[in-house]
Amino acid sequence: MGPRAELEQLGIEVVADIPGVGKNLHDHLLAPVIFTTDRPIPALEDAPAEVHLFAKSSPAHAVPDTQPIFFSVPMYSQDYGQGQMEGPAEAFTLMAGIVRPVSRGELKVTGASLADPVTVDLAALSEDEDIDVLVASIKQCREIGNQQALAGEWGAQEIWPGTSVHSDEELKAYARDAVVTYHHQVGTCAMGKGPESVVDSNNLAVHGVENLHVIDASVMPVIPTGNTNAPTIMIAEKVVETLVG
Repeated sequence: MGPRAELEQLGIEVVADIPGVGKNLHDHLLAPVIFTTDRPIPALEDAPAEVHLFAKSSPAHAVPDTQPIFFSVPMYSQDYGQGQMEGPAEAFTLMAGIVRPVSRGELKVTGASLADPVTVDLAALSEDEDIDVLVASIKQCREIGNQQALAGEWGAQEIWPGTSVHSDEELKAYARDAVVTYHHQVGTCAMGKGPESVVDSNNLAVHGVENLHVIDASVMPVIPTGNTNAPTIMIAEKVVETLVG
């Protein structure tokens, strides 16, 4: 099942022509704002990320569109630019984040064999609105790091993106190079009744296919404004109630 033209081109028999399969891929995204300190950071007793907040990138928005998450350890991006982001171990991260992305990507099969790889194109930050919101979140994280409680009492000093990065264009370039996933991918088997929907919204049965259901985060047509773990559990529980009774 899937988009007929794509499947036939690969020699795959089409059981159901469902154009939305693999489309509408999107995810929450993060970009690190990292600080070193004059004081030793205490050893961890809990997980390194115990604090986050929801905030609007603009007062004009009806709901928050950013979710910065704060780590007591340095979260250096492993694929930054042409090399690896580096820095001291004695550092902490105010991770800028967007939770209402408008960019949409896709995943595709590349052949008829189960051994053939799947290509994944998140199209991250392909829409200007997303990069603008992520830059706004970076600025907010910088502002928090420069408050007296951190800059004064802890001697926090920004090392990434670094105090030499000032303009919006520089921050956009940094965000594109440093962006990482929040591991909240959704959307590729969206529930609904429209032409791009893949599963029925009542029981998550795949349109046009008997006895096949998709029960995971891929059925979300639009990503929640927050973490996807609890909504995915809720979806699964509700569908089990519907199917089993």
